[in-house]
Amino acid sequence: MKNLIPDPVYALVGEIFVIAVVAVAALILTAVCLAIYKRDLFPRFTLFVLNLFYQPAKLFLGYFHVNPVIVDEIGIALMNSVYKDAYVKTPLDKRLLFLPQCLRHLKCPAKTSPQDGIICEECGRCGIAAIKRMCDEYGIKICIAPGGEFVKRAIRDKKPQAAIGIACQHDLYGGMREVTSKGIPAIGVVLSKTGCVMTEVDWEEVKACALDSVDL
Repeated sequence: MKNLIPDPVYALVGEIFVIAVVAVAALILTAVCLAIYKRDLFPRFTLFVLNLFYQPAKLFLGYFHVNPVIVDEIGIALMNSVYKDAYVKTPLDKRLLFLPQCLRHLKCPAKTSPQDGIICEECGRCGIAAIKRMCDEYGIKICIAPGGEFVKRAIRDKKPQAAIGIACQHDLYGGMREVTSKGIPAIGVVLSKTGCVMTEVDWEEVKACALDSVDL
């Protein structure tokens, strides 16, 4: 039976496919190199490329036995660079601080509200109580999120003009991408000790970032 498609066409399709694969690989490599070595050069472009090839970049690094979490760390650093100015110019009472529930003490007595998340009772067993008092003093909204979906709900209901998040690398980068996709500038602080329970963060860094303002 005679082939309906000539062999040269198959060859052309194969060549186009190979070229496309090479081009994608080159873009991934460019994104990674720009992010690592030229973070302050065209940060928005670098962030765009990194977001576009987020999963392939992780697979690319994993193939060469490089910890793929570096992609999240680079993305967070780029987003902090891109959105810092807009965040600083936002009034304190228009900001929303997101904290992960894993920062709580194992004996935390707080209850969870479907509307407001975890309600801190300021028992003093963890660092959340102190940061909550600071936020209350300056009018910064605070949300202890029981999960990623709650972040979306809080953004929709509280309508902040800027946000700051604290989480592990993967969750933080995902959350920042979600928030900035709504047109809200966001910055982030990575946990100093990750895990599902009793995690840690540099609270002084959190305070400095939360209060960073042109008015102070």
